[in-house]
Amino acid sequence: MLRTITAALVLTALSIISVTAGVGAPAQQGSMPLRHRPVHNLLPLRAGELAALEVSPAFTYVGGQRFVLGGAADAEQHLFVLADANKRVQRVYWIQIEELLPTRPGAYNYSADRTVTVYGLPFALNIRQYTTAPDSGSDRARAFALLHLSGYDIPEGAIRARLVYLPDSAARREIMIVYLEPPSAAAIVTAARAALVARATGDFVVHPRP
Repeated sequence: MLRTITAALVLTALSIISVTAGVGAPAQQGSMPLRHRPVHNLLPLRAGELAALEVSPAFTYVGGQRFVLGGAADAEQHLFVLADANKRVQRVYWIQIEELLPTRPGAYNYSADRTVTVYGLPFALNIRQYTTAPDSGSDRARAFALLHLSGYDIPEGAIRARLVYLPDSAARREIMIVYLEPPSAAAIVTAARAALVARATGDFVVHPRP
């Protein structure tokens, strides 16, 4: 069972955001300085009502990277992985903090997704099975490349549950939690989807802002 970090440690983590900007695990060449850094698997965010996300200590922090995505958004990724002795991926949390660039109009829209409540906050939920390799330059390609650079073997056709939190009404910033695991033939069945969501939400904690 996931333990929760004390309120004191949460506040400590939040207090060091400014001094850790640009500091983190090795990232891909060309990445921009990081704005966030995990402390004992707790990632300070301060986004809307969300103070921090805390991933189970069973997961290993792989690293972080920040880049311009598609010429439209500032995207920062942090990856936490559970793998076997041969570094074959069993489960992954891919957390992405993304914001549209000031020069880009528009807003994020997840109205087509189902809304679920996680720790009292609304998240847009989408489930998908990857059937093709990621497009070059996509955020998935970036995430998979970082896993590969760290020596991890990603299962083909992985299943993922994507949870997205929009911290304000302008909807120009999003916090995305992607949970990924090896594929299952039963993934399209309703009961299996519910079990996937339970696993996806079972090993992280949302810390609300005080």
